Amino acid sequence: MIFGVIGQASTHVAAAQARTQDSAQSLLPLVFGPDRAGSLQQVSAAEALVALRPVGVPTLDANLKTYQDEKGSFAAILGNVFNRAELVTQHLSSARLQATTNPAEIILRLYFKLGEKFCSQLNGNFVIALYDAPAQRFYLCRDHLGIEPVYYSRKQGVLYFSSRLRPLTEVPAIGRQINYGVLQRYLLFNYNPGYDSIFAGIATLRPGFFIKIDRGRLSIEQYWRPSFAEPFHKNVATYKAELIELMREAVRLRLASGYRAGAFLSGGMDSSSVVHFMRGLLAQPIATFSFRCQGKTFDESHYARVMSQRYNTEHHQVEYTAEHAATHLAQVAQAAQEPFSDIGIEIASLLLGSKVQQHADYVLTGDGGDELFGGHPVYLADRAAKAFNRIPGFIRQPLTKTLQLLPDTDSKKSLVVKAKRFSYSSAFPAALHSNRWRIYYTDAELRQLCLPEVQSQVNGFNPFAEMLEIYGEADGRDELSLTLYGDYYSVVGFYLRRMELIRQFGIEGRMPLLDYRLVDYTARIPSELKIGKGGETKLLLHKIMAGELPDEIVFRKDKLGHSVPMKNWMRESAVVQNLFNAYLAPEQVKRRGFFDHRYIAQLISEHRSKAHNHSHRLWGLLMLELWCRAHLDG
Repeated sequence: MIFGVIGQASTHVAAAQARTQDSAQSLLPLVFGPDRAGSLQQVSAAEALVALRPVGVPTLDANLKTYQDEKGSFAAILGNVFNRAELVTQHLSSARLQATTNPAEIILRLYFKLGEKFCSQLNGNFVIALYDAPAQRFYLCRDHLGIEPVYYSRKQGVLYFSSRLRPLTEVPAIGRQINYGVLQRYLLFNYNPGYDSIFAGIATLRPGFFIKIDRGRLSIEQYWRPSFAEPFHKNVATYKAELIELMREAVRLRLASGYRAGAFLSGGMDSSSVVHFMRGLLAQPIATFSFRCQGKTFDESHYARVMSQRYNTEHHQVEYTAEHAATHLAQVAQAAQEPFSDIGIEIASLLLGSKVQQHADYVLTGDGGDELFGGHPVYLADRAAKAFNRIPGFIRQPLTKTLQLLPDTDSKKSLVVKAKRFSYSSAFPAALHSNRWRIYYTDAELRQLCLPEVQSQVNGFNPFAEMLEIYGEADGRDELSLTLYGDYYSVVGFYLRRMELIRQFGIEGRMPLLDYRLVDYTARIPSELKIGKGGETKLLLHKIMAGELPDEIVFRKDKLGHSVPMKNWMRESAVVQNLFNAYLAPEQVKRRGFFDHRYIAQLISEHRSKAHNHSHRLWGLLMLELWCRAHLDG
């Protein structure tokens, strides 16, 4: 964990909300707790203090390094820079630096060589605090895609920041009050896709941005973003040669010599491609991991076994049952920095992490492939919505209402399930692009759910404002390009927070398909090569991996995505239904004071009767209650 105080409070805190004056040093025990092991590192200069200390189980990328030069300038890093050797060779030409194991020194030297451009050259997951003493200039940098989180708050002209959210609320000047607007945004999306945090007065620094304080003046600046403005004009053979080299290099950078390698392997195109390149680069055994839920429309474990046999991996299949979901939900809530709910996939990540620790030290995953190559089903929904909106309103509106009356089914992707979900989501603003298909409440439904006293706290908060600003930045020329840009700054963060869960087992998840160079390259691939005219998703990826991966993987037509039959468990499993009794019973809902218990009871009743599928809503409410117990109560 990294924590810092920049401003007058680094030598003397004058907190308006506090009656006493605390030094920055006195904040460290509040934020970190007692330093019994003597593991706290500190660097300071002028009005800047940065401290680092290990938190939880050590992982491969939980590097905490500092370096300070003779003039008082310093750098501190939490995370990892995978291309350190290349940076030294290209920019610093120092044999001594080539041999150093301290990335903080390399970062500081790189800054003095390249200036503010240094951040854009780093390939990895990192939070960096850097102080330029001669210029009296401070930087707080977050990696390109936001793999490492960083939170900050500015009070009385003082900047406080931390890689963990709750410890920041221990600072007296900040406190721990719920941001009710963000609470409603969580309900809408089952996670917080914005940059104000769930705690009032604390924000997250956006991926690819840095905070700069130059002689007391603070600015927030973007050092990287993917550009879709200038599409390539290349043939498939050229794309294949260049993309295979880029993907291989992204995997190579993330392999760790001397450690046991693993991979999450679902049998889909993304994870299969990662394992393909791992096998070509590693002579050692590769442990692969997948989970399986019973049920015809939820079990695709066959394809993971096909890949394991082809690439001779040591495959481990984790059985995932309703009992696992019920018993591990609280563990997820405890580990989550902000509430987030992924309809049981977060539990699967937890189960896989527990299994990995027995066989590997880190895993590579296929996260990011859907954004690189256009794989999400919602991208097809965007296309379908344009055709749907051409239907005259006097036909479309009654049709939408009629589809909502259809009962739910037990399958994941039946025509009825798709039609009902599509008709519901198509009413949300088209300006939200793919994210309108990820919304779970209308305004009217939110008013039914939230008590008047909660609604009064929102004060006109627009839960979509930050998302609309992000789409406004996008430079793509078509719907899919705009959508993909937005997804890099919204749903990708959702996946990354889920991957954080495995760190509690000492396991690091590395995501080669979120290498910023791959993102830059694929952003320029024309959209018609990502999704075909007939709705074929990841069109180009299938073409370039044909002949590389087994045909059964490349040409399969039944890809489900991560699948957990949570909606069925909520209807059929006593242990899952007991969660409702324990956490969403009327007396529990009243005690929390956020929601109308009668509306929640209605949701439960409609779901059990199959009148509607409320599984995302109910799982999100369960997760929120457990998160509040872990992070608010007491």
